[in-house]
Amino acid sequence: MSKEIQKIANPQGKGITGVVEDLRFYTPYHVKAKDSHQWLAEYFTSILVLGAKFSFKPTLSKNYYLYFKQGEWKLSLIEPQAWRNHDPGTYFATCILNHDMSWSLELAEDWQKDTALQSELKNQEQAFFTSMQDEKPIVEKLPFFIQTLSYYQRLGANALARSLQLSLELQVGKEKSLSYVGVDLLTSLLRKDQSLLETSN
Repeated sequence: MSKEIQKIANPQGKGITGVVEDLRFYTPYHVKAKDSHQWLAEYFTSILVLGAKFSFKPTLSKNYYLYFKQGEWKLSLIEPQAWRNHDPGTYFATCILNHDMSWSLELAEDWQKDTALQSELKNQEQAFFTSMQDEKPIVEKLPFFIQTLSYYQRLGANALARSLQLSLELQVGKEKSLSYVGVDLLTSLLRKDQSLLETSN
């Protein structure tokens, strides 16, 4: 554990105590067993948010705002109406960090007017589906440690991974979860009217 903490600490210049406090904060609570669609939707939605650019520490049950501009996602503390002379890009959704360390979205009413955003989202969904279709156990795919992410992104991804792992264990049993593959979840998911975005509206 000390080696993993040190890997997380170095990019931000944090000491061990600060990292341990952050890890304690990013502990999943109230994790429940979820059906295949909810599990996959929370996974996809959460990695979409965590893959956006941000440098602050997200806290529970607070509104954050996800924007898309010139092929990049940005998570911001600033709501759409508060921008003045700066264009943050297309407002896509209000994002909330849940106690189980997954993210939920409240989608903007007119986000689909941005065709580039639609295309990017479709590409990410397709890439996500593709990544689920091999024989590698799904717990081995979870984002426990991703070197390319920034400090708070990495903490959030690690907490998400722990949450999803526990949820899967509650759903199918701990032993079975270790060999569960993505196709097992996808086979009971695919209905064309189901979205991979976990929304609160």
